[in-house]
Amino acid sequence: MLDSQSAAQEFIATLSEYDKQLLLNSLLGLDETHTSNCNVSFYSCRNLRKLLKPKRSECMQSLHFKNDQQDELIITQLKDHSFLKNSYRIEINYKNHSYDYSLISSLLDHLKQTYFMEIESYA
Repeated sequence: MLDSQSAAQEFIATLSEYDKQLLLNSLLGLDETHTSNCNVSFYSCRNLRKLLKPKRSECMQSLHFKNDQQDELIITQLKDHSFLKNSYRIEINYKNHSYDYSLISSLLDHLKQTYFMEIESYA
């Protein structure tokens, strides 16, 4: 299994320009959502019928990306329900290996360097 920095560089290296832009836009939105939800949990009485069900997860959003070598990056945002408490978590899989959020950070850093450096050079 590669470290996050190497995995990010490997995945981006074989993406088309259009896919890089899609990935950047998706990750910018994901980063904003993750930043506001990562350490938040809340209690809700809205759906009391869920009380009878044990702890479960609900998929909020799933992002799928493939590069030219057919390596797949899957990012899934989940809302966990247990009793009356709800919390947020994220699962990141690349080449069937689980990664933590540092892979997303590495992807964003690499893409920002590419696109934001080009914009500054035109000014």
